[in-house]
Amino acid sequence: MRANIINFLTEGAVASSLLFIPIFAKELGASNFEVGLIGTFYGLAMFLSFYIFGRLSDIYGRKKFLILGLIASIISFPLQALASSPFQLLLARASVGFCAAIFPAALVSHIYDANKKVGKFSSFGSLGWAGGQFLAALIAVYWKIFLLGSFFFFLAFLFALKMEIPKISLSVPLFPLKVIKNSFSVYLAFLLRHSGAHMIWIIFPLYLASFGISKLWIGIIYFTNSFFQFLIMPMFDKYKSSNLVILGLILSAITFYSFSLASTPFQFLPTQILLATSWSCLYVGSLKLVLEKNIEKATAAGLLKSNISLAEIFGPIFGGLLSQYFGYLACIFGAIVLTLFGFLIFYLIEFKSKAAYE
Repeated sequence: MRANIINFLTEGAVASSLLFIPIFAKELGASNFEVGLIGTFYGLAMFLSFYIFGRLSDIYGRKKFLILGLIASIISFPLQALASSPFQLLLARASVGFCAAIFPAALVSHIYDANKKVGKFSSFGSLGWAGGQFLAALIAVYWKIFLLGSFFFFLAFLFALKMEIPKISLSVPLFPLKVIKNSFSVYLAFLLRHSGAHMIWIIFPLYLASFGISKLWIGIIYFTNSFFQFLIMPMFDKYKSSNLVILGLILSAITFYSFSLASTPFQFLPTQILLATSWSCLYVGSLKLVLEKNIEKATAAGLLKSNISLAEIFGPIFGGLLSQYFGYLACIFGAIVLTLFGFLIFYLIEFKSKAAYE
């Protein structure tokens, strides 16, 4: 239960901090392209951290990196409140991204090794996102939101101190080619879909605001997605991992298209329920599949998390450019194309190639 609470608190901290960053950046004078750059450097820092510390957790033990990541995050989150220019915000977000990515791979691999349900564990992270976004919308004062995130990490640190995590020491090369090869189709499809998603997410608060939707309603819309993930994710533990990935990719493309049809808060709410379903399928299925295929579980989970972060590098920069020169809808249709391409790659590798081999 402590692991679920830690996941809830830390994801809540990350979500509360993330929600209004595009609007905060705009208020500091950033262009759409600069908003994309801020998201890109945040993703780059997370990508490096997930890769480095996922591997180190398999080699040197998981609890020490859980504790290290929580302490670093306690310190880094308030730094965002000190930003007074887009460049300073970029540096602060990069620091937050690196620190917040030190521990998740260690935590989720411990859950899997302890024979706990990955879907249920992940659902507490989604509940944290829902709570963090809702509190951020209620507070709507940037420095208070950032301090709240730091406080959540402090509470998570207190719970982590009492956790018992068996030390597992594995030999993992600096470049884990075997892990990548085992799960290549998952990583690539996940990367393409999530890059498309982040083309949307980097401008989504601005897209909603362009319809005159208030910050409170923006928070409620985000809350709806995360809360329904909490309800839905535990249902998918019992289903075959590869089928969940396929369904998640198809539903993601449908979801992105639905964004182009909405213009009021009550029209956006159903799209968020569909989004919650598609992401729950994709994330639980992908995480289960890479953990099933590899004994280096923290490394495999870290690489999946790195793909999320890599998407946060590519997606925001292209989303910022597309929205700057072609408008918000270009980001939505770009995301649909990438997601369908990811579906095609995963289907051909996981299903068609195996069928031909058999």
